[in-house]
Amino acid sequence: MGQAVAIYRDYDLDALERQYDIEATVADLAQLLTGYDKWSEEVMADLAPSRDLAYGPDPLQRLDVFPVASPNAPIMIYIHGGYWKRGDKAGRAFAARPFHDHGIIWVSVNYRLAPAVGLDDIVADTRAAIAWVHANAERFGGDRDRLYLSGSSAGGHLAGMAMAPGWHGDYGLPEDVVKGATAMSGLYDLRPFLHTSQRDYLRLDKQSAARNSPLEHLPTMTGPILIAWGGKETDEFERQSKAYAAACTDKRLNVETMRLVEQNHFSLMSEMGAADSLLTQAMLRMVSG
Repeated sequence: MGQAVAIYRDYDLDALERQYDIEATVADLAQLLTGYDKWSEEVMADLAPSRDLAYGPDPLQRLDVFPVASPNAPIMIYIHGGYWKRGDKAGRAFAARPFHDHGIIWVSVNYRLAPAVGLDDIVADTRAAIAWVHANAERFGGDRDRLYLSGSSAGGHLAGMAMAPGWHGDYGLPEDVVKGATAMSGLYDLRPFLHTSQRDYLRLDKQSAARNSPLEHLPTMTGPILIAWGGKETDEFERQSKAYAAACTDKRLNVETMRLVEQNHFSLMSEMGAADSLLTQAMLRMVSG
Protein backbone atom coordinates (compact mmCIF):
# COMPACT_ATOMS: atom_id res chain seq x y z
CA MET A 1 0.00 0.00 0.00
CA GLY A 2 1.23 3.49 -0.85
CA GLN A 3 1.63 6.23 1.70
CA ALA A 4 -1.41 8.47 2.15
CA VAL A 5 -1.00 11.85 0.46
CA ALA A 6 -1.62 15.07 2.37
CA ILE A 7 -4.24 17.18 0.56
CA TYR A 8 -4.77 19.96 3.09
CA ARG A 9 -2.18 21.01 5.65
CA ASP A 10 -0.91 17.67 7.06
CA TYR A 11 -4.15 15.73 6.48
CA ASP A 12 -4.89 13.09 3.91
CA LEU A 13 -8.51 12.86 2.73
CA ASP A 14 -9.67 10.35 5.34
CA ALA A 15 -8.08 12.29 8.19
CA LEU A 16 -9.56 15.56 6.97
CA GLU A 17 -13.02 14.01 6.75
CA ARG A 18 -12.69 12.82 10.34
CA GLN A 19 -11.71 16.30 11.48
CA TYR A 20 -14.90 17.77 10.03
CA ASP A 21 -17.24 14.88 10.87
CA ILE A 22 -18.06 16.69 14.08
CA GLU A 23 -21.19 14.66 14.86
CA ALA A 24 -19.09 11.50 15.16
CA THR A 25 -17.15 13.03 18.06
CA VAL A 26 -20.15 13.14 20.42
CA ALA A 27 -21.54 9.78 21.53
CA ASP A 28 -24.70 11.12 23.19
CA LEU A 29 -25.60 13.65 20.48
CA ALA A 30 -29.18 12.43 19.95
CA GLN A 31 -29.90 12.60 23.66
CA LEU A 32 -28.36 16.07 23.90
CA LEU A 33 -30.44 17.44 21.01
CA THR A 34 -33.63 15.88 22.40
CA GLY A 35 -32.91 17.65 25.66
CA TYR A 36 -32.49 20.95 23.81
CA ASP A 37 -35.86 20.44 22.10
CA LYS A 38 -37.66 19.82 25.39
CA TRP A 39 -35.92 22.74 27.09
CA SER A 40 -36.84 24.98 24.15
CA GLU A 41 -40.50 23.94 24.26
CA GLU A 42 -40.66 24.90 27.92
CA VAL A 43 -39.08 28.30 27.30
CA MET A 44 -41.34 29.04 24.33
CA ALA A 45 -44.44 28.12 26.33
CA ASP A 46 -43.34 30.48 29.09
CA LEU A 47 -42.12 33.44 27.01
CA ALA A 48 -44.70 33.20 24.19
CA PRO A 49 -42.65 34.58 21.29
CA SER A 50 -44.06 35.91 18.04
CA ARG A 51 -43.24 32.97 15.79
CA ASP A 52 -42.47 32.53 12.12
CA LEU A 53 -42.41 36.17 11.10
CA ALA A 54 -41.49 36.36 7.41
CA TYR A 55 -38.40 38.23 6.22
CA GLY A 56 -38.65 36.67 2.75
CA PRO A 57 -41.04 34.61 0.60
CA ASP A 58 -39.58 31.14 1.25
CA PRO A 59 -41.12 29.10 4.12
CA LEU A 60 -37.69 28.89 5.76
CA GLN A 61 -37.14 32.64 5.65
CA ARG A 62 -38.74 33.05 9.04
CA LEU A 63 -37.72 34.29 12.49
CA ASP A 64 -39.06 34.27 16.05
CA VAL A 65 -39.08 37.34 18.29
CA PHE A 66 -39.06 37.05 22.08
CA PRO A 67 -40.25 40.48 23.28
CA VAL A 68 -39.54 42.06 26.64
CA ALA A 69 -41.58 44.50 28.73
CA SER A 70 -39.26 47.50 28.55
CA PRO A 71 -39.37 49.73 25.44
CA ASN A 72 -36.39 50.45 23.19
CA ALA A 73 -34.69 47.24 24.28
CA PRO A 74 -31.44 45.95 22.79
CA ILE A 75 -31.76 43.03 20.38
CA MET A 76 -29.75 39.80 20.15
CA ILE A 77 -30.12 37.93 16.86
CA TYR A 78 -29.19 34.24 16.98
CA ILE A 79 -28.33 32.06 13.95
CA HIS A 80 -28.54 28.29 14.44
CA GLY A 81 -26.06 25.69 13.23
CA GLY A 82 -26.48 22.38 11.40
CA TYR A 83 -23.72 22.40 8.77
CA TRP A 84 -25.92 24.65 6.60
CA LYS A 85 -28.12 21.65 5.71
CA ARG A 86 -30.25 21.03 8.80
CA GLY A 87 -31.33 22.58 12.09
CA ASP A 88 -34.15 24.84 13.15
CA LYS A 89 -34.55 27.89 15.35
CA ALA A 90 -37.16 26.12 17.49
CA GLY A 91 -34.58 23.70 18.90
CA ARG A 92 -32.41 26.50 20.32
CA ALA A 93 -35.13 28.66 21.88
CA PHE A 94 -33.91 27.76 25.38
CA ALA A 95 -31.08 30.27 24.96
CA ALA A 96 -33.60 33.12 24.91
CA ARG A 97 -34.26 32.87 28.66
CA PRO A 98 -31.20 34.61 30.18
CA PHE A 99 -31.36 37.42 27.64
CA HIS A 100 -35.09 37.94 28.11
CA ASP A 101 -34.57 38.08 31.88
CA HIS A 102 -32.01 40.86 31.36
CA GLY A 103 -34.32 42.94 29.19
CA ILE A 104 -32.81 41.89 25.83
CA ILE A 105 -35.04 40.92 22.91
CA TRP A 106 -34.04 37.54 21.48
CA VAL A 107 -34.55 36.97 17.76
CA SER A 108 -33.92 33.49 16.38
CA VAL A 109 -33.48 33.08 12.62
CA ASN A 110 -34.13 30.27 10.18
CA TYR A 111 -32.69 30.30 6.67
CA ARG A 112 -32.88 28.23 3.50
CA LEU A 113 -30.81 25.07 3.65
CA ALA A 114 -28.40 23.23 1.38
CA PRO A 115 -28.55 21.46 -0.97
CA ALA A 116 -31.77 23.20 -2.05
CA VAL A 117 -29.75 26.42 -2.18
CA GLY A 118 -26.05 27.22 -2.18
CA LEU A 119 -23.97 29.02 0.38
CA ASP A 120 -24.31 32.38 -1.37
CA ASP A 121 -28.08 32.17 -0.83
CA ILE A 122 -27.73 31.17 2.83
CA VAL A 123 -25.40 34.10 3.53
CA ALA A 124 -27.87 36.39 1.74
CA ASP A 125 -30.70 35.09 3.95
CA THR A 126 -28.81 35.99 7.10
CA ARG A 127 -28.19 39.50 5.85
CA ALA A 128 -31.83 39.87 4.79
CA ALA A 129 -32.95 38.79 8.27
CA ILE A 130 -30.71 41.42 9.86
CA ALA A 131 -32.19 44.04 7.53
CA TRP A 132 -35.72 42.97 8.49
CA VAL A 133 -34.96 43.21 12.20
CA HIS A 134 -33.39 46.65 11.73
CA ALA A 135 -36.42 47.90 9.77
CA ASN A 136 -39.00 46.40 12.14
CA ALA A 137 -37.30 46.86 15.52
CA GLU A 138 -39.71 49.55 16.70
CA ARG A 139 -42.66 47.30 15.87
CA PHE A 140 -41.65 44.83 18.59
CA GLY A 141 -40.20 47.29 21.11
CA GLY A 142 -36.57 47.04 20.03
CA ASP A 143 -33.85 49.60 19.50
CA ARG A 144 -32.44 49.16 16.02
CA ASP A 145 -29.32 51.06 17.07
CA ARG A 146 -28.49 48.36 19.62
CA LEU A 147 -28.49 45.27 17.46
CA TYR A 148 -26.18 42.38 18.38
CA LEU A 149 -25.49 39.10 16.63
CA SER A 150 -24.66 35.55 17.69
CA GLY A 151 -24.40 32.15 16.05
CA SER A 152 -23.00 28.69 16.61
CA SER A 153 -21.27 26.26 14.22
CA ALA A 154 -22.63 27.07 10.74
CA GLY A 155 -24.32 29.97 12.51
CA GLY A 156 -20.91 31.12 13.69
CA HIS A 157 -19.79 31.16 10.06
CA LEU A 158 -22.90 33.14 9.09
CA ALA A 159 -22.26 35.59 11.93
CA GLY A 160 -18.76 36.03 10.52
CA MET A 161 -20.17 36.75 7.07
CA ALA A 162 -22.59 39.27 8.60
CA MET A 163 -19.62 41.01 10.21
CA ALA A 164 -17.86 41.18 6.84
CA PRO A 165 -17.73 44.62 5.20
CA GLY A 166 -19.17 45.73 1.91
CA TRP A 167 -22.67 44.23 1.76
CA HIS A 168 -24.70 46.68 3.83
CA GLY A 169 -25.58 49.14 1.09
CA ASP A 170 -27.38 46.42 -0.87
CA TYR A 171 -29.81 46.09 2.04
CA GLY A 172 -30.11 49.77 2.95
CA LEU A 173 -28.19 49.29 6.18
CA PRO A 174 -25.48 51.33 7.86
CA GLU A 175 -22.05 49.69 7.96
CA ASP A 176 -22.19 49.65 11.77
CA VAL A 177 -25.62 47.98 12.01
CA VAL A 178 -24.12 45.17 14.14
CA LYS A 179 -22.83 46.64 17.37
CA GLY A 180 -21.23 43.44 18.66
CA ALA A 181 -21.12 39.76 17.79
CA THR A 182 -20.52 36.34 19.32
CA ALA A 183 -19.36 33.51 17.05
CA MET A 184 -19.25 30.04 18.59
CA SER A 185 -17.45 27.02 17.10
CA GLY A 186 -17.63 28.65 13.70
CA LEU A 187 -16.16 27.76 10.33
CA TYR A 188 -14.25 30.75 9.04
CA ASP A 189 -12.03 29.22 6.34
CA LEU A 190 -13.92 27.07 3.84
CA ARG A 191 -10.89 25.85 1.89
CA PRO A 192 -10.84 22.45 3.64
CA PHE A 193 -14.32 21.77 2.29
CA LEU A 194 -13.02 21.85 -1.27
CA HIS A 195 -11.75 18.34 -0.48
CA THR A 196 -14.45 16.91 1.81
CA SER A 197 -18.04 15.69 1.55
CA GLN A 198 -19.34 19.18 2.37
CA ARG A 199 -18.20 20.40 -1.04
CA ASP A 200 -21.03 18.89 -3.05
CA TYR A 201 -24.05 19.92 -1.00
CA LEU A 202 -22.62 23.42 -0.51
CA ARG A 203 -21.86 23.72 -4.26
CA LEU A 204 -18.37 24.93 -3.41
CA ASP A 205 -15.58 25.80 -5.82
CA LYS A 206 -12.50 27.90 -5.17
CA GLN A 207 -14.33 31.13 -5.93
CA SER A 208 -17.37 30.48 -3.76
CA ALA A 209 -15.19 29.19 -0.90
CA ALA A 210 -13.16 32.42 -0.96
CA ARG A 211 -16.29 34.53 -1.35
CA ASN A 212 -17.90 32.94 1.71
CA SER A 213 -14.93 32.56 4.06
CA PRO A 214 -15.05 35.09 6.92
CA LEU A 215 -11.27 34.78 7.21
CA GLU A 216 -11.05 36.40 3.76
CA HIS A 217 -13.47 39.20 4.70
CA LEU A 218 -12.51 40.41 8.14
CA PRO A 219 -14.73 42.83 10.04
CA THR A 220 -14.13 46.55 10.15
CA MET A 221 -16.57 47.08 13.02
CA THR A 222 -15.42 48.82 16.19
CA GLY A 223 -17.75 46.91 18.51
CA PRO A 224 -16.78 43.87 20.56
CA ILE A 225 -16.34 40.43 19.00
CA LEU A 226 -16.42 37.29 21.17
CA ILE A 227 -15.06 34.09 19.60
CA ALA A 228 -15.78 30.95 21.61
CA TRP A 229 -15.21 27.24 21.14
CA GLY A 230 -15.24 24.03 23.14
CA GLY A 231 -12.16 22.36 24.50
CA LYS A 232 -13.40 18.99 23.20
CA GLU A 233 -13.72 20.00 19.55
CA THR A 234 -11.52 18.49 16.86
CA ASP A 235 -8.15 20.08 16.15
CA GLU A 236 -9.44 21.62 12.92
CA PHE A 237 -12.51 23.17 14.53
CA GLU A 238 -10.31 24.68 17.23
CA ARG A 239 -7.82 25.90 14.64
CA GLN A 240 -10.62 27.62 12.73
CA SER A 241 -11.62 29.69 15.77
CA LYS A 242 -8.03 30.49 16.72
CA ALA A 243 -7.11 31.54 13.19
CA TYR A 244 -10.11 33.86 12.86
CA ALA A 245 -9.48 35.36 16.30
CA ALA A 246 -5.81 35.92 15.48
CA ALA A 247 -6.63 37.60 12.17
CA CYS A 248 -9.16 39.90 13.85
CA THR A 249 -6.67 40.69 16.60
CA ASP A 250 -4.02 41.54 14.00
CA LYS A 251 -6.46 44.10 12.60
CA ARG A 252 -6.67 45.62 16.10
CA LEU A 253 -10.34 44.75 16.43
CA ASN A 254 -11.96 44.46 19.85
CA VAL A 255 -11.67 40.68 20.21
CA GLU A 256 -12.20 38.39 23.18
CA THR A 257 -11.69 34.63 22.98
CA MET A 258 -13.13 31.95 25.21
CA ARG A 259 -12.20 28.26 25.20
CA LEU A 260 -14.69 26.33 27.34
CA VAL A 261 -12.56 23.36 28.30
CA GLU A 262 -15.28 20.88 29.27
CA GLN A 263 -17.61 21.54 26.33
CA ASN A 264 -17.80 19.78 22.99
CA HIS A 265 -19.10 21.23 19.74
CA PHE A 266 -22.74 20.60 20.65
CA SER A 267 -22.78 20.96 24.43
CA LEU A 268 -21.24 24.45 24.11
CA MET A 269 -24.68 25.78 23.18
CA SER A 270 -26.01 24.82 26.63
CA GLU A 271 -23.84 27.56 28.12
CA MET A 272 -26.14 30.15 26.53
CA GLY A 273 -29.12 28.80 28.43
CA ALA A 274 -27.44 29.36 31.81
CA ALA A 275 -27.47 32.93 33.10
CA ASP A 276 -24.38 32.39 35.25
CA SER A 277 -22.17 30.75 32.60
CA LEU A 278 -18.99 32.50 31.52
CA LEU A 279 -20.24 32.67 27.94
CA THR A 280 -23.62 34.18 28.77
CA GLN A 281 -22.09 36.64 31.20
CA ALA A 282 -19.65 37.81 28.54
CA MET A 283 -22.48 38.26 26.05
CA LEU A 284 -24.56 40.20 28.57
CA ARG A 285 -21.60 42.46 29.29
CA MET A 286 -21.26 43.07 25.56
CA VAL A 287 -24.83 44.31 25.32
CA SER A 288 -24.83 46.32 28.55
CA GLY A 289 -21.39 47.84 27.90
